Amino acid sequence: MTDSIRLTGLRAYGRHGVFDHERRDGQEFLVDLEVHADLRTPGRTDELADTVDYGALAAEAVAVITGPAHNLIETVADEIAERCLAHCASLTVTVHKPHAPIAHEFADASVTVHRSRRAASGAGQERAGTAEPGDAPEPAARPEDDREPTVEHPATAVVALGSNLGESLQTLRDAAAALDRHPRIRLTAASRVYRTAPVSGVAQPDFLNAAVTVSTTLPPLELLAVCQGIEVAAGRTRTVHWGPRTLDIDLIRYTPSGGDPDGPEDEVRYDSEKLRLPHPLAARRAFVLAPWLDLAPNARVSSGAGAVPVELALSQAGDAAGLTVTEEPLT
Repeated sequence: MTDSIRLTGLRAYGRHGVFDHERRDGQEFLVDLEVHADLRTPGRTDELADTVDYGALAAEAVAVITGPAHNLIETVADEIAERCLAHCASLTVTVHKPHAPIAHEFADASVTVHRSRRAASGAGQERAGTAEPGDAPEPAARPEDDREPTVEHPATAVVALGSNLGESLQTLRDAAAALDRHPRIRLTAASRVYRTAPVSGVAQPDFLNAAVTVSTTLPPLELLAVCQGIEVAAGRTRTVHWGPRTLDIDLIRYTPSGGDPDGPEDEVRYDSEKLRLPHPLAARRAFVLAPWLDLAPNARVSSGAGAVPVELALSQAGDAAGLTVTEEPLT
């Protein structure tokens, strides 16, 4: 049975998160570390040199928590693990974010990663040159998963943003900033902010809507996952269809590198339970079309009548009368 050394409840103040207020104000993070090792030798010798110094592990973890900000606690946990592997051969790291910006009562939000020197260094290689007691076995080869391949050249995507709960304007601004902070997403343009009447039969406040264009090397499903993560961080829940929400982010169009981002001829077409591209309702929704027109005055959108100018589709949208532009900039 593998022995272990545990350090739990290590506390430090950091500024990790996707929202501006998280980076500005910061919050407390907790870290649990469990080192997997054979402790028979230090048990016999009673020498610190024969075991793992948990004080050194604590110093590494605190250095990461208080260091440069990251969007995700997954990244925080991975960096802590990588630094701690200089002191041990295998460990488990859990990073807790008990004050995560979730608009519901909850006890904790955490991420756990398991790392070893072999896994961190690549198959058949040791981080320190020789195996040590407690080294994890070589990871078995995994079959290819069903993720999309990495996009080598940046694609262009149109992303719609909406909110009608809480501080909606700040939420939209935070969401746009969070997209731009992602290492594989760059914000290239932002629309004006519009106030729009709800189009569903659900009683709810007016929405604030906007749109951005981004340049990204993420394929569509991974871009969608980033958007949904930003929604969750803003407190988005999916309880009432077409109901009020703190933040709604939709992919409207995704055009590969070299394609015309203004026309439907080159856009990606995708149809699955997770994602439909182009967005099936875009040509009929003024709250999508008006911000999109700000971004791309010459853009055309697919409709029942074929590819039509976004400006024409906006003039024919049934909800256009409930839309007004505000004086507030998005970025």
